[in-house]
Amino acid sequence: MRVATSTAYSQGVTSINDQNFRLNKTYLQISTGKRITAPSDDPAAAAKILGLNQAKSRTEQFQENINVLKSSLQIEETSLQGIVDTLQRVRELSIQANNDTYDASQRRDISLEIQEQFEAIVGFSNTTNGNGEFLFGGFDNRNVPFVNNSGVVEYQGDHGQQLLQISDTRQIASGDNGFDTFMNIRGSDNGDTSNACPMSVFAIVKELETILSTNTGSPSANPTEDFHESMSRIIDNIDVALGQISDAQGAIGARINATESQENVNEDYLVQLASTLSDTEDLDYTEAVSQLEQQQAGLQASQQAFTKIQGLSLFNFL
Repeated sequence: MRVATSTAYSQGVTSINDQNFRLNKTYLQISTGKRITAPSDDPAAAAKILGLNQAKSRTEQFQENINVLKSSLQIEETSLQGIVDTLQRVRELSIQANNDTYDASQRRDISLEIQEQFEAIVGFSNTTNGNGEFLFGGFDNRNVPFVNNSGVVEYQGDHGQQLLQISDTRQIASGDNGFDTFMNIRGSDNGDTSNACPMSVFAIVKELETILSTNTGSPSANPTEDFHESMSRIIDNIDVALGQISDAQGAIGARINATESQENVNEDYLVQLASTLSDTEDLDYTEAVSQLEQQQAGLQASQQAFTKIQGLSLFNFL
């Protein structure tokens, strides 16, 4: 069978182009360290790699959410502890002021410190996280949740609770709304603990300040029985508020523990994903270099053969 010179020439060019294509592909694999440089190289493996990378991206986002979550929870925990410490000081002052050895002037002096403690509680309740978001505002975390209007603190937030995704199937609250935490204390306004009514921690402390600052009579006059009853009721209400806020602290601690546990799970998963990705897409350099040498030799042979084909024209023999 005779092969035309043009056909031999065309086949030679095609062979060289094919060799160049394979050689360039191997160069690309070696330079990137990836076995698959295009989906057509291995469609099944390419689809698997896409899924693995998507899982990796999601999990890395979960880890970022966890960092934000832990920071917010730790700030909230510190804020609540500040309120607990403040209320404990208010309680100590209440017990002192309820003693008959204190006169009206001394009680008014105590009321001045309680006023400072009241302002401190308002400040703690308006704590923000690292992003400037108010921790106790619910979903409305961009506006100040607690506004002090001449001693009457009003809640401007909502009853929602911000959640952050920390895994495909798990969300954890990054804060607590201020209504449930500070405005819904199940205290008593008449001394009957069996008939609890909702009141705010601010109102409890403000009532104490008011009673002590308006306690009248001569310096030596003993307080009335109504005064002692009111003071005992307020102290009981402070105890209820302390218990409720301590419960909130406990819930935050549980959330922090759960978050850290999920963080470890996510980290292990990322390690597994990295290993599987490596097994699927990483290049075997020893095999690739050997293949590169073979392809270079093949290209050289094709080029030499093509050069000989170019010299096989019939006119060379005339």
